Amino acid sequence: MTASTDALRQQRRVRELSAAVTRALAADPSIHLRQQHFFKGNQSLASYAPHLRLQPEEQLEFLRGVADSLAIRLQYSDQTLHQSHLPDDPLARLVFDWLESLRTESLTPDTLPGVKANLEKRFYYWSAGFHHAGHTQSALGILLYTVAQMCWSRLMGRPVYEETEDLIEATRASINAELGTALAGLRRDRHNQSNYIPHALAIAHVVARSVEQALANKKKQNTDEDEDEASQDAFALLLDLDAGQEGAIHTVESAQSEVFSALKERYAIFDDQFDRVIYPADSVRPELLEEYRERINQRIAAQHIPFPLLVQRIRRALERPLGERWEWDQEEGLIDGRRLTQLISSPMERRLFKRPQPLIQHQTSVSFLIDCSGSMKVHAETLTMMVDLLCKALERAGAQTEVLGFSTQAWNGGRPYRRWRATGRKPHPGRLNEVEHRIFKEADTSWQHANRAIMALLKLDLYREGIDGEAVQWATERLLAQSSARRLLYVVSDGSPMDSATNLANDDFYIDNHLQQVLGQSQALGVEVCGIGIGLDLGQLYQHALIADLHKGLDNHFIDDFIQSLRGSRR
Repeated sequence: MTASTDALRQQRRVRELSAAVTRALAADPSIHLRQQHFFKGNQSLASYAPHLRLQPEEQLEFLRGVADSLAIRLQYSDQTLHQSHLPDDPLARLVFDWLESLRTESLTPDTLPGVKANLEKRFYYWSAGFHHAGHTQSALGILLYTVAQMCWSRLMGRPVYEETEDLIEATRASINAELGTALAGLRRDRHNQSNYIPHALAIAHVVARSVEQALANKKKQNTDEDEDEASQDAFALLLDLDAGQEGAIHTVESAQSEVFSALKERYAIFDDQFDRVIYPADSVRPELLEEYRERINQRIAAQHIPFPLLVQRIRRALERPLGERWEWDQEEGLIDGRRLTQLISSPMERRLFKRPQPLIQHQTSVSFLIDCSGSMKVHAETLTMMVDLLCKALERAGAQTEVLGFSTQAWNGGRPYRRWRATGRKPHPGRLNEVEHRIFKEADTSWQHANRAIMALLKLDLYREGIDGEAVQWATERLLAQSSARRLLYVVSDGSPMDSATNLANDDFYIDNHLQQVLGQSQALGVEVCGIGIGLDLGQLYQHALIADLHKGLDNHFIDDFIQSLRGSRR
């Protein structure tokens, strides 16, 4: 787990650097990385273009071509116009979208020679991978590959991939007559998207028709082996060609909720009269809390974490310069012009200098929102240690902290679900469980006075199901009620929102989609939200996400990532 966690962190770092390049080239601050993919706001920038497909592991030199291509396309392509002409056939749609990416890449100005080199390197990298994977050995594979090479070469004015130049010659000669006019049009009209579209569509339909005919011919042979081979060839460009990552950190799943969309993204609650906010420590015996406290103290001591250094690093990460003030009457620094006369009247006077003293802001509120769902039980002790240590260090560094939790009062719906069934089972009733929000430590209570109350996180019978969206909304409201200049919310979870009764009556992604809606609202209100995935990547849900591998205790790499996240975006 640790090795794969480190590898995933490294990949996230590489892709974050690439996303920064895309932001700079496209002059668009809304571009970011989520679940290892590029997004513009909440809109995915994923491309059908096979040479831009992100592999599980990418080298920075090749990933730069992807980042540059996305940036160039954002500048030179009218997405609405492009979408209005997308063919219905999946393969034709793939080729058409691919040709639009290649068109915009060909428009890269000469003033960006590095970008041009990155784009060429990326295409050759894909060409080599496709060829060495054996996909050029079949009739359909070589057809798709040859069309890609011909179009790229014509648009870029560059030679085809040298290693396969002889290999594609026969196929190129056989299809040149059918594609010749459209190929010439690609180069001629590449500066005008409207004029370019008919040529791209013509090529896309020729390729799709050729593949369809080849599949039909294969099918007539009535051999399963040939049919399977033809299917693989036809969709080779659509598939991830790598074998995958064994032992990799999983990513949380998310998809569009049909019910949430049908309700015009209005989140419904069937019955909220049983919801409550509690202080879990009040229901735990003081002796048991003291026992939990001693256990966590021993775990922290065993970690050998240099606490003063941790506080110092967090303090530096939280500092926000507000400007500067001057210290006068100094013996060194910048000369104070107002005191130059004293140099004549008192030659021995040394306090003629001034020094700038930066003004630093430390007003930050940090809230930890813990997912108290059943699957989190196995991580409860290490999670408690992590939150306890970070809260103590944050407060020593000058921040205000709060520890909250969320779960349900019952499994499988409880009283709201029973009422829904008894009243006729209205379709799409919304949330069907009894929500329970928990306060382990309030913002105006110091760690010194609340460190035993935090230990209630170890009371495992409190862990049930989780409805994340409402909890984030609640935690955001509490943060906004604080007077701090900066507000950060860390949501600690090991998966997607989950409530079996609500999912059964609506659909699997109903509360998931509500969470994403709430996250957008929280960000708009100025709250910086970050997901901390316990053993998995929450990037599909959260724009900013960290990974905590808790199997061997508190991960030092996670502490580094956490401190980096405290810095936020400084412009």
